Amino acid sequence: GAFMDRSVLEGDPHSVIEAMAIAGYAIGATQGYVYVRAEYPIAVHRLQIAIDQAREYGLLGKDIFGSGFDFDLHIRLGAGAFVCGEETALLTSI
Repeated sequence: GAFMDRSVLEGDPHSVIEAMAIAGYAIGATQGYVYVRAEYPIAVHRLQIAIDQAREYGLLGKDIFGSGFDFDLHIRLGAGAFVCGEETALLTSI
């Protein structure tokens, strides 16, 4: 939700996808969620394009590269800055 997160999502969303897939593999997760403030439409748009590309190339989804590892990402739009610092409000908004 921070401004610096916005710049990463707008400038290199593939790095976020890669990092989340690696983290997902490390902990055995099959789903990941990216919380993005609705006030950042460019970041949301670019991230969605990058997620779609990753799915198309087999970098997200079922049985990634025949590895048996399933992992997918989902974008969740946030409710604004007032939620970002409060964990219970953040989880509720997701």
